[in-house]
Amino acid sequence: MAIKKFFKKCIVAVLLLTLAATAPIGCSGQGNTKEPEEQREMTNHAVYDGVALPDSLWQAPQYYGDSANDRTESDIRGTIQAIYYRSDYIGEESYAFAFLGIPEDASEQNRKPAVLLIHGGGGTAYWQWVKEWVNRGYVALAMDLEGHVPKPEGTSDNAPADLYVDSQYNAPHNKNYGDAELPIEQTWMYYAVSTAILGNSLLHSLNCVDIYKIGVCGVSWGGVITSIISGYDDRFAFSIPIYCSLNIASSKAGNLNSYYRSHPAARIWDDDEGLSRVETPILFLAMNDDVSALPDSISYTAERCKNATVSFVRNWAHSHSHAFARPEPYAFADSIVKDGSGLVRVESQPQGTSGAVSITVPEGIQVKAYIAFTGGNMDKIPTWGHIRLTVENGSVAYEITDEMKQEAGGAVTWFYIWFVDQYDRVVSTQMMQVA
Repeated sequence: MAIKKFFKKCIVAVLLLTLAATAPIGCSGQGNTKEPEEQREMTNHAVYDGVALPDSLWQAPQYYGDSANDRTESDIRGTIQAIYYRSDYIGEESYAFAFLGIPEDASEQNRKPAVLLIHGGGGTAYWQWVKEWVNRGYVALAMDLEGHVPKPEGTSDNAPADLYVDSQYNAPHNKNYGDAELPIEQTWMYYAVSTAILGNSLLHSLNCVDIYKIGVCGVSWGGVITSIISGYDDRFAFSIPIYCSLNIASSKAGNLNSYYRSHPAARIWDDDEGLSRVETPILFLAMNDDVSALPDSISYTAERCKNATVSFVRNWAHSHSHAFARPEPYAFADSIVKDGSGLVRVESQPQGTSGAVSITVPEGIQVKAYIAFTGGNMDKIPTWGHIRLTVENGSVAYEITDEMKQEAGGAVTWFYIWFVDQYDRVVSTQMMQVA
């Protein structure tokens, strides 16, 4: 065993020496030395101490190329390189697999925005997701968080057996997330959070990346991790948790809620204190009837954030492929780091059972408004009714009517107002509980 480890370290050392040769042209790991015109303050260590994270996570990790797993499809407007970057586990040297995508015109003279992509349960690093962002002009890094390597033929529609194989490196699987018998440093969530922050540090080290325009996007469990690291790492220009976020233990139902009930030690990660402190613009993109995490947890979290946008989507499904296909994440990111027109902006939240909500509609955008309502108590998946509202001069008036109460089974208990533009991009108010 000792001889095997020795040879593995020797191989890694040789591969690290070839880094300069395998790094994408115009995007090497030389660090950002040229300061962009626009700057904002960033902290090179954790800004929240709910869980003790070492300062070393804010330093660029070693990485090396794995050219056998590069993606060379003709519709990629750039390169997608397979790499391994260092992320140790239980004190043992280890490396996480990742896909690093670089747009074709990226260089030190033409730095690009970037995005960190965090998969959900049963997933891995998805090159198709990287391609979606690369083709929109972003450097993108999608890493595996459970010690897996994607199969060449694997796609976001595949089940785990057809999606990946085990890596040669040691890493935990998502089974000991809340194991009270283990030190927190040995749990999967600690490893996942650490590996994700190291991925952000890697992006910061690339000289074709504008370090002030790096965001993060995660799906399902990846949405939870996105929310967690956005509260510990203030270097993100935008954050997009999809399907799931924090305050899940405060909800009454849902698959993830049942996990927290069974693993109380895991609730340390469910705390939104760190997320509530940062200035990062956040888009919470979620289903309004998700069995994994009910929409009340999203609203609880968004209400506490300084700069949150909510999007509750109806008639949607919970999967990586469905998440990659939604238009909101790309529009939200573009509006922040590429001067895109962006989404409708909700300027005020509903107050009481009648009133008005103010919105800002970007130029050239046509918008429709609806009120969604239910008589459920969030102890099971809610059933929603929807009624069209009128948008007039940047304002939408609403009222909980007798007709709505009757349709909801006698009383409306929760409601929200949502807006959809001609590109099927949805933005919502927070979900409000009727006293």
